Amino acid sequence: MIDLAPWLLGLAIVALVWWRAMGARSAARRAAQTACEEADVIFIDELAFKRIGFSRDGQGSWRLTRRYGFEFYSRGDRRYAGTIEMHGQRVVRVYMGPRPV
Repeated sequence: MIDLAPWLLGLAIVALVWWRAMGARSAARRAAQTACEEADVIFIDELAFKRIGFSRDGQGSWRLTRRYGFEFYSRGDRRYAGTIEMHGQRVVRVYMGPRPV
């Protein structure tokens, strides 16, 4: 008979990682929308995962870092790029590339 406990544990870990990633993506999307509203530009309804890695936080501790990209426009049809950097579920930095004012 096959022992299901290791498989269930593995499945639970995968589900937890996926759930946390979706929470981070949702927080990044809200941060991008807020940054666009504050900059008086229009958020294009896309958020792309760019990379995942480790970096140091403000206290020098290593944290899991996710970077997402997004696009926006101010007028016309020219798109501009921005990035969101996350430590876990917390937004660390929002960068909106050069654009006309």
